[in-house]
Amino acid sequence: MTDKPAVDATSIWDQRYEGGEHVGSQPVVEGDPIDYTQHKFLYERAIARPQTGALEGYNLDRVGRQFLTPPPARMLAIGSGMAFVEEHLLRHNYAQHITAYEMSGSAVEKARIRFAESGLSDRIEMRSADVLEENLPDGAFDAVFVQAAIHHFDRIDEMYALMHRVLRPGGLLVYDEYVGPDHHLYHPEVIAIMDEINACLAPQYRWDVLAKHTREMVPRPSLEWMLGHDPSEGVHASRILPLTYQWFEVLDRADYGGTIMRPFFTGILPNFDFADPKDQTVAQLIVLIEQLLTRSGVIPHYHTSVVARRREVPLAPLTDAQAARIAYSDWPGLAAPSPAAAPAPAAEAGPAASGTAALTGLRGLLRALRG
Repeated sequence: MTDKPAVDATSIWDQRYEGGEHVGSQPVVEGDPIDYTQHKFLYERAIARPQTGALEGYNLDRVGRQFLTPPPARMLAIGSGMAFVEEHLLRHNYAQHITAYEMSGSAVEKARIRFAESGLSDRIEMRSADVLEENLPDGAFDAVFVQAAIHHFDRIDEMYALMHRVLRPGGLLVYDEYVGPDHHLYHPEVIAIMDEINACLAPQYRWDVLAKHTREMVPRPSLEWMLGHDPSEGVHASRILPLTYQWFEVLDRADYGGTIMRPFFTGILPNFDFADPKDQTVAQLIVLIEQLLTRSGVIPHYHTSVVARRREVPLAPLTDAQAARIAYSDWPGLAAPSPAAAPAPAAEAGPAASGTAALTGLRGLLRALRG
């Protein structure tokens, strides 16, 4: 990642880590106005329960117990930030030793200090460098771990080739990622649904603490704004799942939406008192709407957690047809259906028809709620 956009992105992340303003600069950012995952009430219902079946569940523990026990001897972590999640892996014995790469020198220095104070320095090596330029040996690792960083990889094809190359035969790729539209330029139909939900909220819920006005529509960041904010943010996010299936055999995939939750709650999170039953009800209904729409195949998932095994021989790149609904709950997988099992036309009983019916019903409900 040596071109100018990558350098600019690294400078941006250095400033965020130095100022402690990024969610990755501390374990939890209380009252964060942007990231719904930092609010326990929403995290439990929108992420923990869909992935683990329990409000108190943590998907990484589920993955660790199932796939990282006994712990891999050598784990490579990429884009580790201040390595709070990697610390969890070590403390719960889901990895024996981690070599962690992070482009931000500020994040690496802070992480090194923390690990020295906690006595974990001998089990994790923090490196401030571009992993693509490090000439890591083939088959050197038992597992590769990435926490919300693949969507920042501008040289994503090279990164997948590297992750495949440095894993031993049968080695695992484990990640939790944003896999939505590139640069978070959300699909128009998703924005339209969010605007309808927004219109149902009382004004006190729609006050945007960032824009300082009552929100009439959900924000629509332009490409120019996103590139100014962080040119690496979601740069090739839509390619993550197709590349994963090309290079790896997916063993476990836990989709958890975020399609509505992440953009919708941005700027209005401080309006919710999650100890108030009324606010809890409003928030849970928004969570439910997203889950009904993803479950019915109306909208895709923008976030997922994946465990995948290294393919001995990578597949050819997925075709557009193979990847058309790869982020949807009704994606049929890579195996082409036989003619006898072909889905019925959308107007009759196919997934698209079910999704359209669900969306029509939802819009009727929203109109009724608005009166």
